[in-house]
Amino acid sequence: MPDLAYAGNRSLRDLERELGRIQTPKQSWDLTGADTHVFPPPEYAIKEMTRAATGGGVTYTPYRGDPGVREAVAANITAHLGMDLDPATELILTPGTQSGLFAALSALVDEHVTVVLPDPDYLLTERMVRYLRADVVRVSMDFSNSVAPTLDLDAVEAALHDGARVFVFSNPNNPSGGVYEPQMLVGLARLLVQYDAYAIADQLYCRLLYDDTRYAHLREMPGMAERTITLLGPSKTESLSGYRLGVAVAPPALIDAMEEVLCISAMRAPAYAQHVLTRWMDLDIELINKRVGEYQSLRDLAVEKLRSSSAFEVYVPQGTSYVFPKIIDPELTDQQVAAALRRAGVVINPGYQFGACGRGHIRICIAQGRQALSDAHDTIIDVVEGLSSRS
Repeated sequence: MPDLAYAGNRSLRDLERELGRIQTPKQSWDLTGADTHVFPPPEYAIKEMTRAATGGGVTYTPYRGDPGVREAVAANITAHLGMDLDPATELILTPGTQSGLFAALSALVDEHVTVVLPDPDYLLTERMVRYLRADVVRVSMDFSNSVAPTLDLDAVEAALHDGARVFVFSNPNNPSGGVYEPQMLVGLARLLVQYDAYAIADQLYCRLLYDDTRYAHLREMPGMAERTITLLGPSKTESLSGYRLGVAVAPPALIDAMEEVLCISAMRAPAYAQHVLTRWMDLDIELINKRVGEYQSLRDLAVEKLRSSSAFEVYVPQGTSYVFPKIIDPELTDQQVAAALRRAGVVINPGYQFGACGRGHIRICIAQGRQALSDAHDTIIDVVEGLSSRS
């Protein structure tokens, strides 16, 4: 059911009539997430988990994860991402990155805290903050620039000046795929240090970058190591979401607080699956390089298809597995388009889910088979152009 507060200029009856004109689809495509049959996990994953489950691992690990696994993960993070850390005190394994995000927010946020969140950004972050009874200030992110997105740092400073104490963001940005330039993060870090605020950096896609895009870790900026929780994981780039594994890097006191949250919620990351992480970022470099190339080719296909239509304006993502096109017709809402596409057999995320600035966009996951992605885009274009011609 469409959100009545965001129904646009058309009545729901008009929308139902439009949907009724679309025939029941012969094919269907779920473009909300990756097709892990096309892009399966690395071969070592099932081997390592099986080895642990058949005697190589223990069932009840410490809440923050198996010590040996944490040592291997810390060494690989340091070697490949340049983050020096103590595996015993500055790293915790979580049941997926989303669990890590909830534990991180729970460690920093209560009903007396205001959180700054870019707009648009990951669709569940604000819901978690509201669940914790905290307040949210949204700061617009401009991703119309084809080079890199920009944050309104003046608005960030105003929120911090008014008492906000936590800044949460995804980089690369989910949903736009934008990657913040190092200089933008330098400016953000300066404000967070000045106002003694903390940051949660969701870097789930930080290895899935295109066009040799430069990447900087907020934790590495001056003064930020002691005030940043960095979330990482293998669920997207390595297609390991079914293994429920996430990694968080943070100062010891925050890791302790996250462990307290984890022990009363999920207790630990799946014990046998944890051992998959001993190979993560170490033996999967060749796979990642191949996959990034494949995803970049699919990104180019999606951008080319969408730009061939007068129905969309398209920002070229520098990372992630998403494109986030804007619907040109001002009479069409992203909810209407999402409903029409679902009737036509294509499931996408409407942009409003990611914040007010996402309205009028749709998020498409490109991690599909090439022909399937092409056919789905043909359907998307036909449906949206058809709706636009009747507006």
